[in-house]
Amino acid sequence: MAVKLVSNEEPLPGYRLQERLGRGGFGEVWRVEAPGGLLKAMKFVFGDLDAADEDSRPAEQELKALKRVQTIRHPYVLSLERYDIIDGQLMIVMELADENLWDRFRRCRSQGLPGIPRDELLRYMEETAEALDLMNNHYQIQHLDVKPQNLFIVFNHVKVGDFGLAKLLEGVRATVTGGVTPVYAAPETFEGYVSRFSDQYSLAIVFQELLTGARPFTGANTRQLLMQHLNGTPELNSLPVGDRAVIARALSKKPDDRWPSCSEMVRALKNSGLPAPPQTPSPDQTPRRRPPDSELPASEWATRVQVGGSGRLGHDAAAKDPTPAPRPTGPLGPMPGLVTVGPAGTVVPRLVTPGSSALGPAPAVTLQKPDVVQTQLMNAIGLAPPEKAGDGVLFPALVVAVGGIGRQIADQLRQVIADRYGNTDKVPNIRFVAIDTDPAVADQLGDAASTRGLVLARLNRSVHYLQRDGLPPVDQWLPPGVLYKLPRSPVAAAGVRAFGRLALVDHYKAIAQRLRQEIGNFQTDEPLAKAEKATQLGLRTNRPRAYVLAGLGGGTGGGMFLDLAFIIRQELRAVGYVRPEVAGVFLVPPAEKNAPRTAALGNTHAALTELYHYQARKTKYVTTFDRSEPPIQDGDAPFARVAVQVLPKGVDPKGRALAAGRAARALFNEMLTPAGRVTDELRDIHRNAFPSPTPVCQSFGLFRLTWPRPEVLSAATRRFAMRLTKQWAAKDAGGLKEPIRAWLDSQWAERKLAFEHVVEAFEAAARNHLREEPERVIDAFIDPLRTRTPSGSRMEVNAVLPVVEQLLAMVGRPDAEDDAQRGVLHAPLMAQFEKWAKEAESHLATMTVTFIEQPQYRLAGAEEAVRQVGDRLKRQIEALEPIHADLTKQTKSDYSKMLQALAALSEGRWKVAATGEVLDLLRLYPRSKLRLMILSQCLSAYRKLFGSTPEYLREVSMCRAGLDGFHAALDAGAAAGGSVGPGKLILPEGCATLDDAADRFLAGLNPDDVLDFDARFQKEVSRKFRGLAGVCLKPNEKGPVFRELLTTRSREFLDGRLDAADPATVFFRNRTGSQADHSLIAEAFDGATPDLPGSGGVRPEEVTVLAAPPGADGDRFRDVVAAAIPSVEFTAAPLADDIAFYREYPRLELAALPQLGQYGREALAVLQSGDHPPHARGDVAWAPIV
Repeated sequence: MAVKLVSNEEPLPGYRLQERLGRGGFGEVWRVEAPGGLLKAMKFVFGDLDAADEDSRPAEQELKALKRVQTIRHPYVLSLERYDIIDGQLMIVMELADENLWDRFRRCRSQGLPGIPRDELLRYMEETAEALDLMNNHYQIQHLDVKPQNLFIVFNHVKVGDFGLAKLLEGVRATVTGGVTPVYAAPETFEGYVSRFSDQYSLAIVFQELLTGARPFTGANTRQLLMQHLNGTPELNSLPVGDRAVIARALSKKPDDRWPSCSEMVRALKNSGLPAPPQTPSPDQTPRRRPPDSELPASEWATRVQVGGSGRLGHDAAAKDPTPAPRPTGPLGPMPGLVTVGPAGTVVPRLVTPGSSALGPAPAVTLQKPDVVQTQLMNAIGLAPPEKAGDGVLFPALVVAVGGIGRQIADQLRQVIADRYGNTDKVPNIRFVAIDTDPAVADQLGDAASTRGLVLARLNRSVHYLQRDGLPPVDQWLPPGVLYKLPRSPVAAAGVRAFGRLALVDHYKAIAQRLRQEIGNFQTDEPLAKAEKATQLGLRTNRPRAYVLAGLGGGTGGGMFLDLAFIIRQELRAVGYVRPEVAGVFLVPPAEKNAPRTAALGNTHAALTELYHYQARKTKYVTTFDRSEPPIQDGDAPFARVAVQVLPKGVDPKGRALAAGRAARALFNEMLTPAGRVTDELRDIHRNAFPSPTPVCQSFGLFRLTWPRPEVLSAATRRFAMRLTKQWAAKDAGGLKEPIRAWLDSQWAERKLAFEHVVEAFEAAARNHLREEPERVIDAFIDPLRTRTPSGSRMEVNAVLPVVEQLLAMVGRPDAEDDAQRGVLHAPLMAQFEKWAKEAESHLATMTVTFIEQPQYRLAGAEEAVRQVGDRLKRQIEALEPIHADLTKQTKSDYSKMLQALAALSEGRWKVAATGEVLDLLRLYPRSKLRLMILSQCLSAYRKLFGSTPEYLREVSMCRAGLDGFHAALDAGAAAGGSVGPGKLILPEGCATLDDAADRFLAGLNPDDVLDFDARFQKEVSRKFRGLAGVCLKPNEKGPVFRELLTTRSREFLDGRLDAADPATVFFRNRTGSQADHSLIAEAFDGATPDLPGSGGVRPEEVTVLAAPPGADGDRFRDVVAAAIPSVEFTAAPLADDIAFYREYPRLELAALPQLGQYGREALAVLQSGDHPPHARGDVAWAPIV
C-alpha cells in the first residue's frame, strides 16, 4: 500500500491511526482519532489508482461508488465525511459505528440464542429497508453488498455502509462488474445484470440468517452457492411458519415476482407475526392514510404488493384487503430517477405498465430478463457460459487417459497435434489429464506437458485405508479379502481392478480437483478463440465433450473408468452443463478360440459387464468418495458413446502402438478436422434410424494414404534444430582463423591491450599519485644538493643521506618484501594492476561471448579467439621476460653504485671533482627502479590474463556440453515422432522414412536463408535469455524453454518452405489413378475394416467416410475410389492435409461383443479361481449377460 498502516501514523494530517478494525478482500478499516479528538473510521482501499492495472480495479470501483453516494444524507445511511487520494491510495473517512449486525448476532449466539431477537431484528430491518428504498427510488442505486457486516449499529439504530459495489441503474438494469458476495447475491447478478430488487433478495437472506442462524442456501463453495441461487429451492424450515411465504417471495428467481420494495417485505414480516384482526375493512370504508409521522419514503407508498396487499401473507383476510391509494400530497418538485409526479401530486413509479392507473393498486414492475451473456463475474465463479454454436470444427474437449494404455493413446494424440500445429499449446481447447497408479510413470515422462497433466494415484498399505480420515469404509464395497492382499510395498494396481478403484477412491479429491481445474478452462471463450486463431477451423460448439481412454484389461484403467465417467459428469453438471457428454474409448484383448484365456481378458469381461449394467440403467449409481461431501448420484448412463478397439495377441509392442495410433488418429480427426463433424452427424442418423433398447458400442477402423506433410515438417523441424545445435557446438574453426586474427588486431588496439598502452596506464597511475611527473619529483629531491654545495667544495654526506631516504621512500629498495620498503608508488601501481587485470579479463570474456553469439562463429570461433588471445599473451610475455631480467640486474647495479658512493663520501674518499658523478648516481637508481616497477606490473598483468585463458576454454567446453544435451534431447524426440496410425505414406521417390524425406528437404534449403534465420533467432535469444552462452551454462534452468523456442521458430521457418501440396495432389504426381491404383485403394479400404464383428456373423450397419482434401485433385481421387470400389457408398468429408478411409459400426450391441461371450466367460472363470476377484467392487449385484 502507498500508506504505512501502523498505530500512531497519520495518513492524513490530523488523523492518527489507533487500531485496525477489520480487513477484507478490497481493503482494511482503522479507527482513527480525527482533529478535535473525535473518533472516526477510515477505510484504506487496496489498489493503486495511478497504476491503471488489474490490481487497481477495487480502488477504481470504490471511487466510482463513492461519487454515486456522496450526496446521500439519511439517518440510516452511514455518513461519509471525506475521501482523499494520496499517491494513488484511496482513503475514506466515515462515521464510526459501535458494531455491526454480525457482531450483534455473534453476541446473541454466545448467550445461547438462535440469533437476534425477532422484535429487535425487525427494527433493524425496517431501518435498513428505508435506507435501501431511498437509494433505489430517489437515487436509482443498488447497494449490491447487503450483508450483516455492512449494516452498522450506532446507538441502537442501523446505518447502511460500505457502498464499494453500489451500482447506478441505467433505466431498469445495470451490468455487474464483480465483487458481489455470493452468499447473499441475487441470482441475476450472477448472470451479469442488476435489477431494482437485487438488494431485497440479499436483505431476505440476512434476515433469515440473523434470526435463525441458518441460511436459505447452504452451498459449501462458490460454485454450489451459484447453482443454488440460480436453480435451487431455498431452505426456509428454520423460519417461523408465518415468515416463510414472505421470505420465499423475496427470494424469487425472477426479480418481478419479489416484493415491490424492501419496506413492503419488512412490513409483511411484521404483520405475519401479529394475531389476525377481528374483521376485515370493507371497501367503502375510508382508506387508510399514511401516518403523518411516518418516515417511509413516498415512493414506498406508491408501490404496493399485488397479491395479499400489505396485510398478513397466507391469510384469507389478506386477499380481501384492498391496497389503499396513497394519500394526496402537495405539489412536488422535480423527482429524480425512477419516480414521476402523477395526478394530484401522487408519486408514480416510472416503470408502470402503460395504461395503468397510478392511483389504484400499483402494478407489478415488468423487468425483462436479458439474454444471458458471459461476464467476468461468471468466469470468476465458474458458471458455464451461454451455449454457442457455429459451422466450424472446434469444441472444448477433456481427454482423461487412465492407466498405461490410456496414456499411450493420449501421448500419440499429443504427437499428432504437435506434428500438425507445433505443440498442444496451440489448441488449448483440448485439455489432457492422465491418471495412473504406477509411481515409475512420472520418471518415464520426458514431455513437460505430459508431466504437468499427470495425477499419480499411489496405492498404500492396507492399514492406510482403515485409518485415513474422511475415507468411507472401504470394506463396504471392496470384494471380501481383497484389502489384505495388498503387498507390503504396493507399487501399482498390477492387473487387479479392485486395487485400481481403491486408488481412485483414496485420491478422489486430487483427481476431482484436477478435473475441475481443467473444466474451468472451458468457462471462458479464450481457449476456443486461441485455437481458432491457430487452426482457422472455426467454432462448432462451446459445449464440452469428455473422453475417457483406457485399457479394460488392466487394473488401473479397468478399475477406474466407470467411476471416472460419473465423476466427470458430476463436475460438468456442477458448473451448469446440464447435459454432460462423456465418450469412452476402450482397448480390449482379443477373445478368440486360439487366444489365451488371460487375466486381462477376464478383467475385460468383468469391466464390460459393469459397463453394461450402468449403460442399461439397471440401477442408479450412488457412491460416496469422501465423508465431507454428499454422494455422487446419477441415474443416467455414464457414457454417451462407447468405442471399443481390439489389441493384438500376446506381447506385441508394435501392434499395441499401432492400435493406440489408430485410436489417437480417430480422436484427432474427431476433434480437429471437419471429418469429425461429418462422422458425428452420421452417428446421429444411425441412432435415430436404428434405435436399440439395449446398450450399444462402436468399432471403427482407419487407414491413411497420405503425403505426411505435418509429420515431415515435424521431423524436419527436429532434425533442423539438431543440425543447428551440432553446428553451434562444432570444434573445427576452418576458415575462421584469419577473420578472427584481423578482428583481434582491432580489438587489441581498441581495448588498449598492447604493451605500450599498458605501460602508459601504469605511468599515469604513478603520475596521478605524485601529482607530477616522477622524473621531476626525482630532480626536485636532488637539485638542492647542487645549489647548496659551493663550486670546488666537497659534498657533505649528511646533506646527501636525507635525499637518498626520500628517493627510497618513493621507489623502494631492490628485492624489498615489506610494503614499508617498497616505496609509496607500490600501492598505486598495484591498484592499477588490479584494475587493468579486471578490465582485461572482462574484455577477454566479452570477446569470447561475442563469438559464441555470432551465427557464423559460435563455439568454434570462441575457442579459436581464446587460443589466439593466449598465443598473443604468451608471445608478449616471452618478449618481456628477458627485458625484465636485464632491467632487474641494471637496477640492482645502480643501487649498489649509489651505496658505494655514499660510503666513499662518509669516509672522505670521494674527490671534489666527482661531485657531479654522485648526483648522476642519485638520479640513475630511482629512474631504473621505477621502470622496473612498471615493467614488473605489466609482466604480471599479462601473466595473470594468460593464466585465465584455460578457464575460458573450460567455459566454452561447458557450453558445448549444454548444446550436446540439447541435441540429445531433440534426438530423443525421434522415437515419439512419426506415429501416423495404420496406412501408407506418399513420400518423395527414393525416401523410405520420414527422416529420409526430412533430410532431402533440408538439403535443399538456401544457406543464406539458414544464416538469416540463425541471425534472427540469435536476436530473440539475446532478448529472452541474454544470449546463447547464458542458456548453455544453465541447461537445466533455461534449457526446456530454449528448446521449445528453437523448435517453434525452426518450424515456422521451415513451414513456409516445405511443399504445401495436399495428399491428393501428391498422389497424382506419382500415380495416374488408373486401374493399376485400384489395388492400393482396395488395400486401404480393407485396412480400415473395424476389428469387432457383428453378432451372429451378420454384417452390421456401417458408416463409411472418405476424407480427402477439397479441390479438383480431391474430387478426382474420390472418382478413382468410386471406380475402384463401386459397391460402397462413401460419405465425403473434407480433410485438408490427409486422405483417410474411415469405417465404423456405430450400433454394435454391447452384449454381443466376443469379450462377453464364451471365451470371455472362460477367462473370467480362470480369474475367479485365483486370488483376486475380477470385479472392481463387491457391493453391486452384477448380473451375468446372456
